[in-house]
Amino acid sequence: MIEKKKVIIDCDTGSDDSVALVLAMLRPEFEILGITTVNGNRCVEYTTENTLRVVEFMGNKWPVFKGCGLPYVSTMLGRRPGYPRRDGSGPANNAGVHGDFIDQLPKATIKEQDKPAVVWLIETLMAQPDHSVTIIPLAPLTNIAHAVHIEPRIVDKVKEVMYMGGGYIIGNKSPVGEMNVWMDPDAAEVCMEAGFQNWTFVPLDATHDAYLTMDDAERIRAVGTKEAEFIADLTAQRIKGYSTWQKVKEDNAAPVHDPLTVAALIDESVLVDCVPAHCQVDCGGGAAYGQTIFDMPAINGRLDALPPNCRVALHADRIKYVNWIIDTLEQAKARS
Repeated sequence: MIEKKKVIIDCDTGSDDSVALVLAMLRPEFEILGITTVNGNRCVEYTTENTLRVVEFMGNKWPVFKGCGLPYVSTMLGRRPGYPRRDGSGPANNAGVHGDFIDQLPKATIKEQDKPAVVWLIETLMAQPDHSVTIIPLAPLTNIAHAVHIEPRIVDKVKEVMYMGGGYIIGNKSPVGEMNVWMDPDAAEVCMEAGFQNWTFVPLDATHDAYLTMDDAERIRAVGTKEAEFIADLTAQRIKGYSTWQKVKEDNAAPVHDPLTVAALIDESVLVDCVPAHCQVDCGGGAAYGQTIFDMPAINGRLDALPPNCRVALHADRIKYVNWIIDTLEQAKARS
């Protein structure tokens, strides 16, 4: 009998979130309590619709709760991609990577739950035993920061947080800023100060190691299921989009960031060089805005470093990651 992890997924569903959701839903090790959405890759109306499309595609077994539409502190509309414009139209930033909607799936016929995500997070976590829930944030940390400030006791309910966010050497929104953190650095800093006992960053340094190629996409497609076809299509879309946005270590390749968190919760050896660190987030508005500043005594030898509040994965095993995706799809096919 598999002992299931109780999981909450917090996402701003674009293409890589969609892959992460599908793979998490296919893993028998997870009991997904619910999925919360937030502004990030797109405005929260779009990320919620995308999440509903994926949930319906996968059998409509998981409740979706719409979360925050603006960041924790800064609320200047239009300053950052992801926010609705003043005329109500959606943003078009990085459309080649994510698109506005997950067009591979039809418009959702299901709806999100009436309860706001932050309220649901607090109520759900407070009803659980201490140190029993795994949170997988794949987005700006706005929902979680609000929940922590309203009810700090939820921190003790969390067993682990596996977060796709941040960067040590690599940035994508700026030279030092990763998109999820850069979109709401104040929320990230709130979470870093909250006292979570087991927080792991899966940053760009790891996800760029774990890139997928067109050949990998075709290996995935060859599994021959609807989920495999969907993931292969999204991977190919990302490779095309990244060709005009950010290069990785190989041509015709792109990182599929978010599923690496799911893989790491099943097999942590996909992450390489996980180092204890004290993380602070630059919220000052200058050139380092949104940077995750990792103080790692094991790397820099600083004897006066603050106590670690997280671990950060500096690298990843690309081959193991790709094989894990294919194994997940093949195992699900065998069970069906």
